[in-house]
Parts: sequence; C-alpha cells; structure tokens
Amino acid sequence: MSAETPPTKAKPKFPRHTWVFPFMSAVFKIYLRLGGWEVVGRENIPATGPVILAPNHQSLLDPPLVGVSCGRWPFIMAKAELFKGIIGWAIEQMGSFPVRRGAADRAAFKTAKTVLSQGHPLLIFPEGTRTRTGELGPAEAGLAMLAHSNQAPVVPVYISGTEKAFSPRRGGFRLVKARIEFGEPLYFEAEYARKADRETLEAIGNRIMSEIAAMRDRR
Repeated sequence: MSAETPPTKAKPKFPRHTWVFPFMSAVFKIYLRLGGWEVVGRENIPATGPVILAPNHQSLLDPPLVGVSCGRWPFIMAKAELFKGIIGWAIEQMGSFPVRRGAADRAAFKTAKTVLSQGHPLLIFPEGTRTRTGELGPAEAGLAMLAHSNQAPVVPVYISGTEKAFSPRRGGFRLVKARIEFGEPLYFEAEYARKADRETLEAIGNRIMSEIAAMRDRR
C-alpha cells in the first residue's frame, strides 16, 4: 500500500488590478469632485519602487481615496470581512487582498512582502481599523514589521473629511469634502539597521503616527 501524499497548502494568490480599477477610479473621482477634493503632497510619493502608504483611517472611503489620489496603482491590505459578494469581488479586482484581524495572518504578511519586493506601492492602515472617536490610535506592529523586513520607505498620509460618510460616526452615503495630504517619505535608516525587536517596531510605528498627527495639527 502506497503512502498517501500529504495535502499541499495552496499559495496565496497575488493581488491584481483589472479593468475594475480604472473604471471605479473614474467613478470615484467624479464623486469626490462633486463634494470637493483636495490633494496635497503627491510629489512626495516615490515614482517607482516599493513604498508603504500609511494613512489614518476614518471611513470606508479612505482606501479608494488614496488609490485615486496617489498617482500609482497601490495594492491594498483590507480586512477579510469585506471580501464577500459583489462588493468583495470588486474590491479584489482593485488590487486588494484580505487580512484576518486579531491574529497573525502569515499569508497576508507574505503577500504584502511580495508586493513590496516586486517594487509596488502598498497601502496599509497603521491603526488597523477605523477610528470611532476621531482620535488617532496607536500603530499596530504589522506595518512596522513589513517596513523593516523590506526596508521600504513609508509615506505618512493624513485624510480628513471622509468621517462624514461610511464611518462609525456617520454611516451612509453622502457627498464629502475630502482632503488628503501625503507627507515626506520616512526611511528609518537607524531602525532598519537594528534587529526587529519590540522596541524597534514601536519606534517605527510611533514615528509614523507622530508624522500623521503633525500633518493634522498644521491644518
């Protein structure tokens, strides 16, 4: 009797942009222009090579807002709960891939590392979830681990206005006056030269959130 071959784990699919991305980008640009749309600091995003875009998070509008404002086609790490039905299909076609929150999702981490190693922009929210109070939360360790692993620059991003729709504080559809500011890229040379221990990762996360807070306070 021959031994059974153990099952092999399926490799996670690499995220992709299909025709849905430019189509939905055009639709979303119209929606933003109707409400009022301001983009500041787009020149701070490296034109080529890996980069992590790290925005504050208030609304479900935030991922497409970054996508249509940054000048590149980012891949987006999004919560697994969104990948259901027709909405989930559309999100997947726009370069998003799921991450399970509340646990170490190795598949999502591996996908994100591959995105960066291939020279693409990666959009990840450092707080991990939408704010319910309007205040900035602490950065989770995942973003810092990815940045350290790939030694990628991080562009802090501050978003305002989107809290007025599709947010925990104000749900539902309405026009919003959205503003998005891209800060100067952070390179973390000293942190990347050290071991990725808790202290190093916290230093990366704290600096990112400090830069986002500085952009907020300058307004």
